Amino acid sequence: MNVASLAMVLLLGSAPASKAKEPDPVQWPEHREVLEVLPPEQRDLDEAKRLFEAGRRAAEHARWDEAIRYFAEAYHLSGSPGLLYSLGRGHRELYFHHGRDPVQLQLALLRFRQYLEASPDGRNHDNAARYIEELEPYAAVLEGFEQPVVITRLMVYGPVEGAMVTIDDAPPREAPLSLDVIPGSHRVEMTAPGYHLAVRTVDVPEGVTVPLEIRLDERAALLLVRGPAGSDLHLDGQRVAELPLGAAITLPAGPHQIAVARAGRVPFVRSLELQRGETEDLEVQLPRTSQRKAAFAALGLGGAGAIAAATLAGLALRSQTRGRRIAEERLTVGIDEERYAEGQAAWQRRDELRTAAVVTGVIGGLSLATGAILWLTDRPRLADRLYRPERARPLTAAPSLWRGSAGVAITGRF
Repeated sequence: MNVASLAMVLLLGSAPASKAKEPDPVQWPEHREVLEVLPPEQRDLDEAKRLFEAGRRAAEHARWDEAIRYFAEAYHLSGSPGLLYSLGRGHRELYFHHGRDPVQLQLALLRFRQYLEASPDGRNHDNAARYIEELEPYAAVLEGFEQPVVITRLMVYGPVEGAMVTIDDAPPREAPLSLDVIPGSHRVEMTAPGYHLAVRTVDVPEGVTVPLEIRLDERAALLLVRGPAGSDLHLDGQRVAELPLGAAITLPAGPHQIAVARAGRVPFVRSLELQRGETEDLEVQLPRTSQRKAAFAALGLGGAGAIAAATLAGLALRSQTRGRRIAEERLTVGIDEERYAEGQAAWQRRDELRTAAVVTGVIGGLSLATGAILWLTDRPRLADRLYRPERARPLTAAPSLWRGSAGVAITGRF
């Protein structure tokens, strides 16, 4: 045994006993030495990007076997060298953390070398070279790669995080999901909190890998607003109804502005973040404005002034009647000085009461007019407060992420 062989035995000696036997024949298409790439005119870069994103998400959850399948399929559709680097990272992770399988070791070295050859100036050149230097001491000689058996595979993915996939009668599993299936028709269901159930039927021919992207439709949010009858309801900058509402309003999830206004009341304005499938029950209180309170006070004062003016006018008329009666007595039967003084006092009292009635009436009238003006001009001023929020996210749009996140072993660029 030469030194290299002895070193390899020592390096691989820590592997589990179950891995010491000869590895099973390679069965996965992505284990081919040279991965097949479609001709340029048949490539689909958009689909390849979506597959890469599905693989990246699988890698974030340490589902490296599934991530490798997605990366390999994305490479088949695009031929992007960066995916060779991502495949190398995936095989390296499987080797170090899932049993020290020498096939994964050889595949990791192979993909890193293919990446360096295909992209000598790639952004991950130094990383790939470092990984090769790291892995070479562990390498054992493998007798090439056997031809893969026919694989029939269904790969289900979508843009919604945490979605669950059910294929036929199998238990639900988190997306993205890559599963080997028998040829034929399969029922695929995808669910996620806040989204409608999506059901697809897909035919998977024998020996074909079928990628299936499912985009879920969001459940709408419901908004019920309760408040003073006759109030105007403004939604996202526009008047939409008058309270009370007959039923809840259906809205897309995301930010919204709710405003409720009524003459003489302080407007209610609030921004809400509605969640998918949520029902928001909003009870609105509209206190009176200071202007409306002042209008009430002015109208009350004016009313009191009018009553007082009428009362004073009545008393003035009564004094005038008394003065006239005494004057008639003087002309017909004659009166003494005391009766004459009484008549003069009645006329003087009439004049004083009449003046007081006029002054009180003017003040009351001005108060009524002021109250009426305050009342009529007390309208809610909302124009400078209303706006239409920009949606925080489209209903079904998928994020576009083409670089790995920190802490995740996918740092290649597509």
